[in-house]
Amino acid sequence: MLRSTVGLWSLSIAVMFIAAARQPAAAAECTPVTAECDALQCDADTVAQTGSLASLLNDCRETSGVAMGGWISAGLTLNGDGNRSGTGNAPYGYNNVSDGVVVNQIWMFAERQIAEDGLDWGFRIDALFGTDGPDNQAFADQTWDFGWDSGRDYGAAIPQLYADVRIDDLAIRAGYFLTPIGWESVRAPLNFFYSHSYTFYYSEPNTHSGFLATYDVNDRLTLSGGWTMGMDSSFANDLHASTFLGGATLAISEQTTLTWSLLAGDWGDGTGRDGVPSDEGDIYIHSLILEHQVSDRCSYVLHNDLGANTNQATAPDAHWYAIVQYLMVEINDAWQAGTRVEWFRDDGGVRVGDSAADAGDYFEVTLGLNWHHESQWIVRPEVRWDAAGGGLQPFDDGSEDDFFTYAVNAVRTF
Repeated sequence: MLRSTVGLWSLSIAVMFIAAARQPAAAAECTPVTAECDALQCDADTVAQTGSLASLLNDCRETSGVAMGGWISAGLTLNGDGNRSGTGNAPYGYNNVSDGVVVNQIWMFAERQIAEDGLDWGFRIDALFGTDGPDNQAFADQTWDFGWDSGRDYGAAIPQLYADVRIDDLAIRAGYFLTPIGWESVRAPLNFFYSHSYTFYYSEPNTHSGFLATYDVNDRLTLSGGWTMGMDSSFANDLHASTFLGGATLAISEQTTLTWSLLAGDWGDGTGRDGVPSDEGDIYIHSLILEHQVSDRCSYVLHNDLGANTNQATAPDAHWYAIVQYLMVEINDAWQAGTRVEWFRDDGGVRVGDSAADAGDYFEVTLGLNWHHESQWIVRPEVRWDAAGGGLQPFDDGSEDDFFTYAVNAVRTF
């Protein structure tokens, strides 16, 4: 029944994209140079949401040679319960450390971006160290950079190593790369908020190994499709995963964009990690994102995820769902305000928790500010309230059903 439902849902979305793309094309204000710019609109309103384009390390600028850059992101997250026991902010993803200032990301990259058209080639390699490092290693098959840890909270990772080839309207990426699924990003400068949603951390992959082809059908519709070794696994593919990764992006109008992403297939079976038999079953994740520019100073995002892990040999089927809404407003040239409202449902209790006893609803509301200085600094204070339904008490070491946190983060790009 589930397979039929998600199959019909996916087919309906695909038909919708194709039908809408047949409408007359609207004039676009800016076309991103590469897939790295998919999260950007390249106009003043997007600068207000994500920071100066110059501070995004050439991600939205055509280059003829090799570019190098990076950033340092550090911050502090305190909870209202006064819990300072190391990872006392759990079940937060990433910002779970509660006993002091942490360096989340020391990120460096080198890249050669491909041109907008014609025949061209490029590459990119990224290196990461910080408290975000362990969360971005190849932990699924436990190879590649897995285990490059330092102390209780810190670790290193190589989250991207890929090559690009462009042949006119067709671009092909092969290697190890960050997922196109979802709206929030692993890369700190691309996010409005310091903390991440449950949806980003528990529903979606971080990386893929394989290849992904992207084709510009016209000025409004872009299609993508490729093969990957599951998710969060390296080139070794010790889990023997085989999945389809793809989607579509449709510019409905100058103000509205719809993006659909999909990962589906065999999540892995066979020998497994360290010679231990493994059967991860089938995986299905889709992400549907509606981005709308309400006005010159206000933008809105509606994000829906649906996930399923089925046909496991030794575990029951698991399903999860999410709705996340974002509203960002530009106050002036330096300040922006935003809010995020999220509902995440973990039916099986195995995404946020460890068993069926952890199944339930997770809610969060985040209010935040962004301050930009000379295109190289971003400071992001925020206050966040989390709550769990169904009698769950996942906060304050398993003693509370709701939770307040107060955080501030600074990002310096170079």
